[in-house]
Amino acid sequence: MVTAVVQALAGTALVVAVWLSVVLTVFTPRGRPTRLVRCVLRTFAGPLLAVGGRLPTALREPLLDLCGPLAVLSVAGIWLGASSAGFALLDGTPLRAAEWTSRLVLVAAITTYLVRFASAYGRRERLVARLAGSVCNPRDAETLLAVYLKTGSRDHLDTLFAEWTGWMTEVEHSHLAHPALTFRRPAGDLDWLKAAVIVLDVAALIEALAPSWAPAHTKALLMTGTRCVRRLAAGMCIRLPPIPVSLEGREERNFSDTLLLAGEAGLPAERDAQEAWTVFQDLRTGYAPLAYAMETRLRYDRPDDPDDVGD
Repeated sequence: MVTAVVQALAGTALVVAVWLSVVLTVFTPRGRPTRLVRCVLRTFAGPLLAVGGRLPTALREPLLDLCGPLAVLSVAGIWLGASSAGFALLDGTPLRAAEWTSRLVLVAAITTYLVRFASAYGRRERLVARLAGSVCNPRDAETLLAVYLKTGSRDHLDTLFAEWTGWMTEVEHSHLAHPALTFRRPAGDLDWLKAAVIVLDVAALIEALAPSWAPAHTKALLMTGTRCVRRLAAGMCIRLPPIPVSLEGREERNFSDTLLLAGEAGLPAERDAQEAWTVFQDLRTGYAPLAYAMETRLRYDRPDDPDDVGD
């Protein structure tokens, strides 16, 4: 009798634990994944990134592309397996009759989880793909700025900033709630972290050179984007010491050339070169170093040189 009671209590606890995990993960994500999701992701991410870093691109990308999907599918499998085990322990009790109802609802929840995961990934990549038609690396930020200044207007630039502010908010929310998205490989040549840095650099350049002229969403984009990068980096346990100057991706672009190109494109200069450089670096050091640290952790743009296989 005592054994049956303990077994029933254990089964009930297991089923409740499964549904608590499902509810917190699928229906009420609050920017902090459950312990199950974190443990499963670590199980796949660590070994795959370690092995992938030692492989050429042709082998590395397909391998690392498995990390996110494997983690999501494994969580779904654990939910189903643990739920079945819990109801098996409830055999002989009235609660056993609820197994099929629970299983059907659980399958529906898992389907919703998978659809949301795929949808969030698609939204992340679509805007990046549009940007990739114009730029490919951070030193192209000036080119993008010049194109908008010459062919559009401040309103068009504000529309761009508003769109990317929404994108940053969406990426922050979805990637914190479902961290496996962070490990989902880019769909194109321009990865999402580099794309974020490019657009933030455009906003930072305008804020540094012409703060009074800057479109309405400039500061909102910089605040949202910096917060997004910082929170995602913290989620990957990436912490950097204070960095006074950030040149990641812009090593080949002198700031004097930036000033010249911006001025020729029609951006009014409200600050002198030294003051503009200081403001630009104050802004850029808040997001660029962390974004590139994340790229390194995720094994983006890793050289295929067989001699360069270390971490």
